[in-house]
Amino acid sequence: MERDELISLLAGESPVIRACREALERGASFRIWDGVDGLVPANNLASTYRVREAISRDRGIPTLGFAAAVETLHALGEQPVRLGGVTQLDPPYYFQLFLAADAASVLACIGVDQKHQAQVQSS
Repeated sequence: MERDELISLLAGESPVIRACREALERGASFRIWDGVDGLVPANNLASTYRVREAISRDRGIPTLGFAAAVETLHALGEQPVRLGGVTQLDPPYYFQLFLAADAASVLACIGVDQKHQAQVQSS
């Protein structure tokens, strides 16, 4: 997938979608997982990310879009979801993308502040 194509898929105006789109427009790196290995049943992801949301909240890690993404994934049930990610270096932020299996639309997005990673690694 080309950068411009992914940017066009991030057409929504939610804070997390807007932040992810702007990161890509500024040159953030990205990856969309190809093939069968990139597909995961949405309800499996919902369970995993529900736990990650609680851990992030308990640790005080700033996030965007977590609750909405978990709800969306849960509602999709067994539907296969393609994974992707956008990494912004300055300020450090990671966006986890959940796309339709054919990568024709973004179903959900989570943004996680990565400043805490630098603090953990330097301790």
